[in-house]
Amino acid sequence: MISLVHSREALVAELRERGVDYLTPTDARLDQPIDDESLIASLASHPDPRLRQALIAVFLLQPHLAPFVPRLQNKLETKAAQELTAFYMAAVYLQSMWRIRLSHYMESITELPDYFSVELGLPHVNDEYGKVGLYELAEWHANQSPYRFNHLSEYEGVADLLFQSFKLRRRRNELASAS
Repeated sequence: MISLVHSREALVAELRERGVDYLTPTDARLDQPIDDESLIASLASHPDPRLRQALIAVFLLQPHLAPFVPRLQNKLETKAAQELTAFYMAAVYLQSMWRIRLSHYMESITELPDYFSVELGLPHVNDEYGKVGLYELAEWHANQSPYRFNHLSEYEGVADLLFQSFKLRRRRNELASAS
């Protein structure tokens, strides 16, 4: 049985510890660390869409967590499993699209395995550097819900927030070095 964390503050604090620092509250404190499997499952299952979207940033920053994704698919409720699949694949496609830009901010980039494109009928991760796949993923994701939502802007928005966070951290480090 997976232990789900429901506290938004605890999840934000854990995300902050893992480098995902664009969510509020900025003063969220973590009483005890959340293990990898529980974090991924809790984010995928959470009612707050911003926490579910944070899965993209988590996988881009910590690609070593990728093996948890297929293992969790059968353990999560259907909607949470779909969210996990969508946000994981968004990270896969975004990593392909933004590999060079990511390399400016990250020491090394471990390629995220493509677990689901064939199963979902999506393009290969390298087709047009992932752009085609990201667009088709957004369409697939929208079809999983009775409500239409612009998932493409959601995925790209997370990438933008992550890059802004990288720039801010780099600027802070430069200012600290200059002092």
